[in-house]
Amino acid sequence: MNVLILNIPFYINYNGIEDENLNRYDKFFKEKKGENPEIYNFQDYNGNCYGYISAKDGLVNLSEIKFKNDESLLFKNMLVLWVYKIKNNYNLLGWYKNAEVFKYLQKKISLPSVGRDLYFNIKAKSKDSFLLNPLDRNFELNITFPKDTNILLKNEDDIKETLNFINTYNKKRFNIIYDEKILNQSIKFAPNNPISLAKRASIFMYNEMNFLEAIKFFNSAIYYKDSLSLQQILNIKYEKALCLQMLNCFDYAINEFEEILNISNYNFNIYKNLIYLYFITENFEKTICICDKIIEHEENIPNNREILEEINCFKAEAYIYTNNLCKANKILKNVIKFTENENLKNHCINIIKKFN
Repeated sequence: MNVLILNIPFYINYNGIEDENLNRYDKFFKEKKGENPEIYNFQDYNGNCYGYISAKDGLVNLSEIKFKNDESLLFKNMLVLWVYKIKNNYNLLGWYKNAEVFKYLQKKISLPSVGRDLYFNIKAKSKDSFLLNPLDRNFELNITFPKDTNILLKNEDDIKETLNFINTYNKKRFNIIYDEKILNQSIKFAPNNPISLAKRASIFMYNEMNFLEAIKFFNSAIYYKDSLSLQQILNIKYEKALCLQMLNCFDYAINEFEEILNISNYNFNIYKNLIYLYFITENFEKTICICDKIIEHEENIPNNREILEEINCFKAEAYIYTNNLCKANKILKNVIKFTENENLKNHCINIIKKFN
């Protein structure tokens, strides 16, 4: 069985920009655009890691790997080893198990307040992705890459020592996986003061953009929910959902928003967030359903024309992904006919051209 070995630059976390000279706000908004994709190779992005490799001098094309057909997907269930060069040697950084390897660069553009732009040619479940502690990145592979390329395909028999190292390594992974255990953490010895805990959570969230720490305080605050009004509970759960969204934990954010809707009335901000979250997680039927609910509540409110046009545009795009081009075209043509927003009109025209 073959193993794919990929050479990338050395970073500590592979979870975003590591430039200490950037303030937290510049860092956050720069990461939104997904620049330099390889620095995110071990970021938990809604349960997956999206790996990027530049095969040769900036060329993102793995077509040099021989395979049997012309489809975009090269391999499934592949073991991928990530290495870095130090002096004239290659040391192990980490690995993906059961990975999908794509022939050409895959691209997914983020939505407002949801995720970052994705550029990748390797994909694996976060639970199957393992980044070594920097102190343990000294295992050397006896390999040589072909000239001017960062990709190497080897047979398992040729790298038995490396596979043995991987299979017997018993320390914790260095990358973070956002599972229920970590997202349900609370503050130890938290005071019985949910208002104070919620305020402290908001400081971590808005002032420090430390979303995981904010979630711990929100969890602690909601523990004392019997001391809170319904509106206070809803506010805490709403801000926690936003934190989950910012951590790219979209499925968990959806669950939190849906819980709020189960105990509250219509809330435009929650519904709009759910449109983006359902869309980016490819739940297009629910996207259409939420669009309809917003349109139902907003269509008779004055000065809501632009909002309704934007929602209808999302609804049309969701119809496209459910292969209902007839309904999508009807909505898009209606927006083109009546909108005064030239950017939105051009966007709708381009969608029609692309999918018809």
